[in-house]
Amino acid sequence: MGDRRGGARALLVLALVAGTVVVGPGMTGAAPAHAASPRVELRVLVVTDGQPEVEAIRGALVAGGVPIDVVDLADRERPRLDDAALTIPDDVPHARYQGVVLPNESPEDLAPGELAAIHDLERRFSLRQINALVAALPATGMAEPTETAGWSGQVDGITAQLTPEARADGFGDMRGPVPVDVDTWAEIGTPLPGYTPMLAATSPDGTRSGVVAGVHAVGGREELGLTLTYEARSTQFTALAPGLVEWLTRGTHLGLRRSWLAVHIDDVLLPDARWVVGAHCAFGADCPPGTAPESTIRMTAEDVEFAAAWSARSGLRLDLAFNGAGSAAVPGGADPLLDALVAHKESFGFLNHTWSHEYLGCVRDYSVTPWRCATVPILGWTRYVPGSEIEEQIERNVRFAQLHGLPIEPDELVTGEHSGLRGDEAMADDNPRLAGALDGQGVRTVASDASKEPGQRGIGDALTVPRHPIDLDYDTATFAETVDQYAWTHTSREDGGDGTCEADRGCLAKFGTDDPVGAFAQVVVPGEGAKVLGHVLGNDPRPHYVHQPQLTEDRTLYPVLEKVLGDYRALYTDARPLLVPTMTQSREELTRQADWAAATSTVRGWVQDGAITVVAEGTVPVTVPATAGDSWFGDVYGTARSAWVQVSGEQRL
Repeated sequence: MGDRRGGARALLVLALVAGTVVVGPGMTGAAPAHAASPRVELRVLVVTDGQPEVEAIRGALVAGGVPIDVVDLADRERPRLDDAALTIPDDVPHARYQGVVLPNESPEDLAPGELAAIHDLERRFSLRQINALVAALPATGMAEPTETAGWSGQVDGITAQLTPEARADGFGDMRGPVPVDVDTWAEIGTPLPGYTPMLAATSPDGTRSGVVAGVHAVGGREELGLTLTYEARSTQFTALAPGLVEWLTRGTHLGLRRSWLAVHIDDVLLPDARWVVGAHCAFGADCPPGTAPESTIRMTAEDVEFAAAWSARSGLRLDLAFNGAGSAAVPGGADPLLDALVAHKESFGFLNHTWSHEYLGCVRDYSVTPWRCATVPILGWTRYVPGSEIEEQIERNVRFAQLHGLPIEPDELVTGEHSGLRGDEAMADDNPRLAGALDGQGVRTVASDASKEPGQRGIGDALTVPRHPIDLDYDTATFAETVDQYAWTHTSREDGGDGTCEADRGCLAKFGTDDPVGAFAQVVVPGEGAKVLGHVLGNDPRPHYVHQPQLTEDRTLYPVLEKVLGDYRALYTDARPLLVPTMTQSREELTRQADWAAATSTVRGWVQDGAITVVAEGTVPVTVPATAGDSWFGDVYGTARSAWVQVSGEQRL
């Protein structure tokens, strides 16, 4: 966000008239002063007891860039929430917050006087409150479940339904159905007078209907409470999160959200090793000599035809990270795969994956298993791949793309295995020659592995784009190979797996592999699809990646992506389209998000007399209702109009 010393200020003023934001370019002068008009800061108060539900809402606000202050009820040194803590001394009434999130309607560790102060603030400034998890009780606007009305217990994967009232107030970009995860507990309540149903549900046995979320109007205030359990990654929560934020803030806040989905296909033009079912190894990579079958996996021209048609049909562009050496090595000089890629080059994005996928970190010593970094005799210094070799790998693949007319951005790079970057067990630090080589080739965007380095960082003049792996490994092309490998790496040692999951992502219950098609559909597709969808719904612009074998033979990538696309489009209307960023666009969005996250503790924003004012230095995300503003201000996305706004000095927009 820049250095705010020296008194420089930027003012962004959006005039709000009768609830509508009217934005005009070239506005100058001071914000209109109205001595009697209240002022409300664009910041949310989150009071937490550490339970998953309130922490999920806290995370959703942070992910969307909404500035928050957090009060931890377990902290004995926490500030007391009285009028002095909730308001700002001023010549007009001035609220420190625009909305409040509580664990429930009356948290045990919040003193009665504190709760009364919060309610008074909400009443005076017409603020809204979300109660993360409540019981169905008259105190929350519902009749308590009985033997004849309402319901309480496990809901086991039911589908709830948004009401028209919800879709008219914050959830207007949702189609209505909201799937609920298994192992979710809920109370289905019966609304009492003064309660507005927002999310309706029917018990698993189909006999009882009522609500699991709604707005309780009490004492001149509004409290939205949910009566079903969830955590940050629960389907029901990730689906509802954007609407909860818009409802709480009435659609006007700092921060913005988008749904991103980019998919990279690595190793295109190369052959990859093949997983050997039952042997738990990949031939040519880590299988002992003599293990059959002796074969590799490489895309065909028919796979390219299928991929191009699928992309056109689905609306999702695939970005192909290619290695030119794989084509140059084809006997006879003719490569139908390359010809097909050139013929369909407008259907895909293309990424430089280096010439031959050479490992660009340390020099590997294969005299031991597993390999280790080679060292200089006596001195013990690690030997690294030279910068000249790194530059040749980058430059040669760029020349290959130019020769064959493949459209790439030369400043984008995916190294083989993300090599050269720290992250491998043997590579605690980057190859010290990497930064200079990237700068020498003008690389500004370089891929990293989000499972090892989720955050963006600089390498020379380049910035990383962390990529989420989809767990369809590089050595599997068939359902049988995929399921066998997936079961091996996702199952604990106790249940017969390799135990990788025990120290990594968590283990699955042991599942059968005798029916690979069924196991793929019932275990792999929903498991991987849910992870990808969680990133999409989390305002996460990081790309996902697999390898070219997943586009071959049984074409295992497509069912996973179709699951993601189908589930997303069942949740949201075309008002919230999926965005497919390039690597450069992902880098830029990650940079904006990181800069904004670092600035939210100090940036000021408020609403007063129908105007939004932001005081900052840098780029600020601003969201207003979709009906607000002239068309030049940002984009309409979901139920809102939003934009990253560059403000500097005394600039006004």
